[in-house]
Amino acid sequence: MIGDYEYLYMIRQNDRSAMDRVHQNFNCLMWKRAHDHFSIQKPQGIGVEDLYQEGYIGFYESLFSYQESRGVGFAFYVNLCVVSSVKTALRKCRGQSYRLLDSRYSLDMSIAEDDSIFLSDLVESRDIRSNPQLMANYYEAQVYLRGVLSKMTLVEQRVFELREEGYGYQEIADKLGITPKKVDNIVQKLRRIVIREA
Repeated sequence: MIGDYEYLYMIRQNDRSAMDRVHQNFNCLMWKRAHDHFSIQKPQGIGVEDLYQEGYIGFYESLFSYQESRGVGFAFYVNLCVVSSVKTALRKCRGQSYRLLDSRYSLDMSIAEDDSIFLSDLVESRDIRSNPQLMANYYEAQVYLRGVLSKMTLVEQRVFELREEGYGYQEIADKLGITPKKVDNIVQKLRRIVIREA
């Protein structure tokens, strides 16, 4: 039967089957440490699988950092490295910056004692259709704008439409066959009218 030290030698010689065998031997230990620490600390933003992966990193590092000459048993050393990695992950998880990145809350979460108010009731929507006052202001502005545009020439109306669509002065000038200066004059004229009549 091959012992731990022979497996370590083979792993350090890049023997994949030896690595698989040692991993198989310590797999239960890594899961146990992950579950133990998860159930004790109940961290937010990190799961048992994440802790297992951190434990695996500690396990992997232990394979290459273990020194027989130190007089410590291999299994004890692996356990120490796994636990250390898991605790480090939990320490990082408790940090405020990590929590800010990984905080998730359900919009269906009740925030009142009698379950009458939910988080979704308080979250502000950026959609103006959900705010009646903004919708009224929007429609009033549209009526006003149509009135202003009706007093302008067709070229001036077209300049306004193209500018609203995001075209630059040069692009509008090219489309309408006028100079960029003329486009600027029309835009300034529209601004003066809106400011004067507002």
